[in-house]
Amino acid sequence: MKIIIPLIMFCAISSISTNGYAADMALNPETIAGYAPPGPNEVQIAFSGVDMPLGRILLIRKNSKYCAVKFTRFWTEKDGKEKFATYEVYYKEDGIGDFSNKNLKVIKEKASLLPPRGPFYPLKWQPGNPEIKCRSLRLAWDYKGFVCFFERRDSPGEYGIELAPTKWADISQVNVLDTRLKWYRYDTKRKRMNIPIDQLWDDK
Repeated sequence: MKIIIPLIMFCAISSISTNGYAADMALNPETIAGYAPPGPNEVQIAFSGVDMPLGRILLIRKNSKYCAVKFTRFWTEKDGKEKFATYEVYYKEDGIGDFSNKNLKVIKEKASLLPPRGPFYPLKWQPGNPEIKCRSLRLAWDYKGFVCFFERRDSPGEYGIELAPTKWADISQVNVLDTRLKWYRYDTKRKRMNIPIDQLWDDK
């Protein structure tokens, strides 16, 4: 008798996941060959999400509502089996893309990946808190700074969520109408690419 074990692959499954690699392996095995993790000063664009370095702002948009996220620390514990990140979230209650100081909400959060507890732990859910909070959204997260185009509760797919990596380090610099911004969505045809943060756009 053949036993079939269903598995919903999220962006983060700690036993096999590296920077969102798990989702790409599950959905597009062609991406296994030649995988190169991003450097400390690089942004990685994948079909399933965007990997951000420390201290740089990632813009998130859905239905013309915005928020911004900046990772402030990455670290591991217990010989690397437990993975953590702290980040700041910026938004306004009405969701508009104006990030000036007036009525701006700034919240500090923590994401985590923990190993499964026991041999019968259901792999559908990743232990810990592997999500990035963006207003009402709970985007799936993977260590270190990988943010998915879908929520933790959803299987990988297109849900109208867009991400725009930026060179900005301070929220006061953010302008969502800047023509240099490139907004990415979930796209299984996109090949992974690592972009040095200083080459993310041409300031000229």
